[in-house]
Amino acid sequence: MKQKNKKVYILGQEGTGWSIDKDRYYTQKAIEQLDGYEITNSIFNADIIYAIWWNKLLTIPFKIFNTIFKKKTIATITNDLSHQEIMAKKLIVMIDIYVYANSKQKDVLKKLGVKSEKLVYNPFYVDETIFKKLDISKKEICHKLDVDYKSIKDKIIIGSFQRDSLGSDLSQAKWQKDPDMLIDIMKKLDSDKFILLLAGPRRHYVIEECKKYSIPYIFLGDKSYIENNKDDIDTNGLPIEKMPYLYNLIDIYIVSSKSEGGPKAIPESLLCKTKVISTDVGFASDLLDMQHIYISPQDATNKINKLLKDDLQQESKVNDYYSFNLFQKRIEDILHKVTK
Repeated sequence: MKQKNKKVYILGQEGTGWSIDKDRYYTQKAIEQLDGYEITNSIFNADIIYAIWWNKLLTIPFKIFNTIFKKKTIATITNDLSHQEIMAKKLIVMIDIYVYANSKQKDVLKKLGVKSEKLVYNPFYVDETIFKKLDISKKEICHKLDVDYKSIKDKIIIGSFQRDSLGSDLSQAKWQKDPDMLIDIMKKLDSDKFILLLAGPRRHYVIEECKKYSIPYIFLGDKSYIENNKDDIDTNGLPIEKMPYLYNLIDIYIVSSKSEGGPKAIPESLLCKTKVISTDVGFASDLLDMQHIYISPQDATNKINKLLKDDLQQESKVNDYYSFNLFQKRIEDILHKVTK
């Protein structure tokens, strides 16, 4: 007799336009193609709850549900747990499997008492069929993005595509992203040679800092929101299909964050064959060689200059993890582990 499929309910925010939407999409796509499993839209019918955003498990409705209907539960750790240890500790009695995206998250979970057999590594997936090296010139990319080619011609382009202003006060920096570090690096680079390419919503703070210190920059988006200090979260977000053009236009991407679960900008850059340097956050040290991780603005500028002189492809471990087949196999292993 054929065994019934295990029903999986995916728990997490939906329709936000944020990165978590993509996590949900690819996780569901992976599960739908596996033998022995199927997606259910009813949490009550589920055999397995797969939380792609672990914070959802701490909501009162889920806690009540979990008390009455104990289900096999998988929690994906989406952020830097070192700042949320108290919250994470509340999950221990509720979770069967923890999916961590970087070794720092694993260290915190083990410190909190989570047993090794409950831990599974699965870095946040980035679609290698979208993020890739494009056979197109910078001039053609500028035309597609409506950028004046003359403004970047003969310039070294630094990229930054993260949200780094607070939603509650757009004039203030989001501490996790540390835009001041990015500005300090740009201040040390020759403004005649380097230009900063900014994209995405909530770039208000870093743009004002660029103006203050006469840092040359280009912003891809509707500038009126910046000029009027209005939130552009619903207007200046870029479709994922456009992002590879940005990565192929820039020469180096800078991650300046103090706290990250990812960031996805690292594998996105590497898959596009774009060089990247990063602070030691998230999975930076899992994917990048340590010579591409910096500790200060001066260290960053030294590494930028070294990377620019090096014509070789940047060494990384991105190809060890970033293919959909590998991602799907890890999802399958996670589901097997929680049901065995």
